Amino acid sequence: MPNKIVAVIKREYMTRVKSKGFIASLFLMPILMCGLVLLSSFLAIMEDKTEEIRKLAVIDETGEIFEQMRAAVAKHPTFQHKGELVYQLHEETTTTADEKTALQERVRTKELYAYLEIPKDVFASGKVLFYARTVTNSNVQNTFRRIISDIVRDKRFAESGYSQREVRQLMRSVGFNAYAVKSGKGKEGGAKVESAIETGARLGLGYLLVFVLYLFVIIYANSIMRSVLEEKTTRIVEVIISSIKPYQLLLGKLIGVCSVCLTMFAIWVIFGVLLVMNIKPLLGIFGIDSLPIQFIQVIGTIKASGTEILTYFFVYFIMGFFMYSTLYAVVGAICGSEEEAQQTGGPLTMLIIIPFILMFQLFRIPDSTLSVLLSHIPFFSPILMFMRINVLMPPLWEILLNILLMCATVLLVMLISGKIYRVGILMYGKRPTLAQLWQWMRY
Repeated sequence: MPNKIVAVIKREYMTRVKSKGFIASLFLMPILMCGLVLLSSFLAIMEDKTEEIRKLAVIDETGEIFEQMRAAVAKHPTFQHKGELVYQLHEETTTTADEKTALQERVRTKELYAYLEIPKDVFASGKVLFYARTVTNSNVQNTFRRIISDIVRDKRFAESGYSQREVRQLMRSVGFNAYAVKSGKGKEGGAKVESAIETGARLGLGYLLVFVLYLFVIIYANSIMRSVLEEKTTRIVEVIISSIKPYQLLLGKLIGVCSVCLTMFAIWVIFGVLLVMNIKPLLGIFGIDSLPIQFIQVIGTIKASGTEILTYFFVYFIMGFFMYSTLYAVVGAICGSEEEAQQTGGPLTMLIIIPFILMFQLFRIPDSTLSVLLSHIPFFSPILMFMRINVLMPPLWEILLNILLMCATVLLVMLISGKIYRVGILMYGKRPTLAQLWQWMRY
């Protein structure tokens, strides 16, 4: 590699690694990611936990449900806070439309949290009406639905001559254990199977890595764009290219910034490996002698598949980073201001966002024709193919074909972008048209 490109790589790498932003990101990003996970879990648990007394009115036209419902609510943890019942139910004898309108007004003015209307024909129709200022609290609504459903179901069975004990016996749920059949031999010589916990561990690791890929490309590709734009607008680039060719400058920037990303991620991986290897001694400090069997399975799955998944991650991260970052560098080269660059880079951002959104739907059917075709679109492959590898490993020939297609696309993008870049960084004034960009590519 020419010494001039190495000099650019060192400059880009050392400038960013020594910055306070890199040090802050190195420590704060994992903390923020863990914090977001814990916060979302905490909010999911605490969304209905409040010390405020919530009053609910119940119109029971059957005359048979309210008392059982109130007893069930008093015992249910969803309606308690620190062991104290915070949801108070009282029965209303309202029947006219005006009286129901008055109840709705009391809900609107926060005098009531909500009111339930249980029609007389609920045992036949199975319909209950719930009125509140907002119906986004699905946990409370689902809990009321289950309580009333149990009461109605018991009443139906009782009228058919079944006791509650018989009803519980007949309605007993079936245990459903799911296993994924994998290629290779199992411990007992049969097919290799993977439990739901092991599958969840791999998916969790895969989602984390996809999010890191998405986040790093968005952040650092934009960083390259702003760097190119700054050098152009301050005319520093005119001095730089007097001693180095434009394509060498571009390549040096890409390799340097990509190395920064890989350095940060490598530090996280090393820290994670050390944490997993020493998890038991660390837990012993807090007086925890043993781990739950589920947690041991998760750690075992990560140990078994971590190396393979990380290998594919680095391959797709590097190719995706070079492909997207090259395009962002071109945007910085052809634009004359930050505002122009943001507008022009919008469609490029969509190329990253679209596969990230599709991933959450396609992972359910990773071997469908649509999933396979979309995963082989080069601009979607870094996310969608990596998702498929985590969910249902494609044949090796398909992965290798996809990698070759990605490599060819990266080379083509860099070739075309390099021609535009070498002209664009020295052009000022009005942003070039598509016809002009076409001419630059043919130089």
